[in-house]
Amino acid sequence: MSKVRRQQPQGQGGGPSLFISLGIWFAILCWGGAYVAARFLLHPDQAGFVALPPLMLAALRFGIAALFFVVPLLQAIWHRQISGHALVLMALLGQLTFTLYYWLQYIGIAQTNASIAAILGVGLIPLFTTMLAYMFGAERLTLPLVAFLLLGFLGVALIVFQQPLSVSLHSGFVLGAGCLIANTLFFAIYNNLSKRWMQDISPVVLTAGTMISGAIGLLVLSWLDPLSQWQTVRRLHLSQWLAVLFLALACSVGAYFTYNLALSQRDASRVAVYFYVEPLVAIVLGMTLLGEHLTWQTVLGALAIGGSILAVNRIKP
Repeated sequence: MSKVRRQQPQGQGGGPSLFISLGIWFAILCWGGAYVAARFLLHPDQAGFVALPPLMLAALRFGIAALFFVVPLLQAIWHRQISGHALVLMALLGQLTFTLYYWLQYIGIAQTNASIAAILGVGLIPLFTTMLAYMFGAERLTLPLVAFLLLGFLGVALIVFQQPLSVSLHSGFVLGAGCLIANTLFFAIYNNLSKRWMQDISPVVLTAGTMISGAIGLLVLSWLDPLSQWQTVRRLHLSQWLAVLFLALACSVGAYFTYNLALSQRDASRVAVYFYVEPLVAIVLGMTLLGEHLTWQTVLGALAIGGSILAVNRIKP
């Protein structure tokens, strides 16, 4: 993609393994907490609080986050560390991963329900990522790897299907489910393309190029959305601004950079398997903040997810 550098082989000269692991956990914990923060901004249950439309929230979140990556991207362009061809590719990947990803995600959530959204939007990412890595020739597809990925998927299913499962065949539900599957596939493509391109480009520059492109796309969509009234941003409560900053700084700037850094050092399947933890984060936050109760399905699902992550990361590459 560019003339910067060739990445050293995994485990040789890269960041310490513990640092990479902590980065993955930081990203997943932030993205799990993002559901709580987004719900607080989309559906506030307190009088006087402003409810933001989904596209407007996404545009605000990534618009703020993209500002922190402008300087690294401009420096890479100024020092000719990245080619014009690479910029175009990153811009396209940003539209795929941020603009289309969040647009389809919101349609899917609106047309289906929480259980379907969780199992399709989270549970399929590790499976799709691994299948694409095999198709791209980046990883071997072995029976133990698939079995342990399915174990994690089962753990997610045990957790999210504790509520009654509602499935409908009406056109809106089918459309929503299709959007969630496409949404998950897009993120799996992002995982594999990012890993391949970061052989020649640093994680911070790739994060910058894709996020800035995605933020521009989301801003354009939000301006075209009749529900987006940007003057309402001025009426956000202080606690809502804190939630916006959490989404922008922790869940976008920090989480995407540390996640891409991990992708540059480890197999895509070994990083994507951590997505199974997101429903657990939501459960723990629900118990802490909303007084929800621990169930045997949650415990069993957590054990399955934990076993899946440990096993996938211990399988010989």
